[in-house]
Amino acid sequence: MEQRLTILNSYRLNAPPEHFARAIDVLARRVEAEGDPGVLSYRFFVHASEGTARGVIDYVNAAAWIGHHDIAMGWPEMSGLHSVASLTDIVFLGAMTSEIQAWIDRSTLTARIRCGYAFAGGFQRRSDRWHD
Repeated sequence: MEQRLTILNSYRLNAPPEHFARAIDVLARRVEAEGDPGVLSYRFFVHASEGTARGVIDYVNAAAWIGHHDIAMGWPEMSGLHSVASLTDIVFLGAMTSEIQAWIDRSTLTARIRCGYAFAGGFQRRSDRWHD
């Protein structure tokens, strides 16, 4: 678990909440089918009355974060998300590696980035032990 990376994304909606929900549904389906296999979960939540949304993405490690972005940033589904929401804040829960920082430095990312949260302990239940 110490290698895992969890990202908390914050968005400002630029369109009605249902547009965000549709855009993220289409993007999530493609990430699941064709994205980097190191993306362990890809979950998004919308707060309609505030006009905001949050994403919680779990990666097997920092390399999977880079792999995901290398694969998905050029997809029309990612552009669809960017057309309905603006990424305002990214929190890295786990290692912000020099490779991730280099990727960010080469990108057009303008969101505020918060990092420095090192894994301190915990556990994760096996998903086959409980159901929705």
